[in-house]
Amino acid sequence: MNEKWIVERAEREGGRLWLYVHDAPVPLACAPKRHMLVDSDALAFAYILETDDRFLYVMIPKPWWPELKAALDAKEPVWLRCGERTLELEQFHDELSYLLENIRGNANYGEVLEQAVQDVFFVEP
Repeated sequence: MNEKWIVERAEREGGRLWLYVHDAPVPLACAPKRHMLVDSDALAFAYILETDDRFLYVMIPKPWWPELKAALDAKEPVWLRCGERTLELEQFHDELSYLLENIRGNANYGEVLEQAVQDVFFVEP
């Protein structure tokens, strides 16, 4: 059975973006799938992890998008932390950049998501 883990905190520290999830036992055989999806209804990006028998979705809701943008701009690697376990979310920036370009100006994702992405990731300074 697939699981969703909700990011509860995002923090840039030590040249990395740390995404924190709680009460999610990270399996030892958990590996980054190097792929992301969008949950338009939840206004969240989902980074996919996989084990031998299931997928795990690290859900990154809109409140943490400014940290994603800052890490993307600074080219900082993105790491998941759950308790003492850490895991680099490989190819995160490539996947996020690809999604952002697909969402930009594309009503297929829904107007609310499209506007939210525009407001956070494509705001003119």
